[in-house]
Amino acid sequence: MIKIISFVDSFKHYDTPIQEFIKRLGREVNFVKLKPSKRKESHEIVSEESKELAKVLEKTKWYKVLLYIDSQQMDTLKFAKLIEEKQMLFSDIVFIIGWAYGVDYTLIQKDIDMKISLSPMTFPHAQAIMMLLEQIYRASCIKKWIRYHH
Repeated sequence: MIKIISFVDSFKHYDTPIQEFIKRLGREVNFVKLKPSKRKESHEIVSEESKELAKVLEKTKWYKVLLYIDSQQMDTLKFAKLIEEKQMLFSDIVFIIGWAYGVDYTLIQKDIDMKISLSPMTFPHAQAIMMLLEQIYRASCIKKWIRYHH
């Protein structure tokens, strides 16, 4: 199983495609919404959310991948291979997406197995979630030899 953890209250303009990929993936993926901080200052938001995330991560034995802008990038085939390899070793993978101001990596680094980046560009939060779900779906199709990737 794949789990996606993110601080989000709504998907706004991306709700339809996000729900479509969640439907297509079915029981292969579980989306966990954590409540965003109500603090006003960005440093307070990052601190509060990072502490909350650390509590969640320390309880799981899954392979944990943080989406982090200054990290390794990979093409779709490498991403599909990563998922397949890690599922053989760990059975479950969790992808973590921070909120608008990111996460305090120093608070969670002991619980992170890998960092990846979708792109060096910045995207709206919900769009990053949609892109991750699409790539997970694409990886699932590659694994099952379903003609979606090409």
